[in-house]
Amino acid sequence: MLYVTHSIDEAIVLADRIVVLSGRPGRILDLIDVTTVFPRPRDVASVRSSSQYGELFARVWRHLRGAAVDLLS
Repeated sequence: MLYVTHSIDEAIVLADRIVVLSGRPGRILDLIDVTTVFPRPRDVASVRSSSQYGELFARVWRHLRGAAVDLLS
């Protein structure tokens, strides 16, 4: 199953893998295996309150922020 979202939180909580894509042309910037950090079944509250959640969020955000900064340059 493929689930597309623009929410970093949703991706971390729901996905087994996160694929971060670049802008046009769409290229894979990062492939994150969430199950190595948060195996199933997952407790959403526990995931969101863990330090690993913050690390994954920051990792994805760095890619998205970098792409946005590149667009403005």
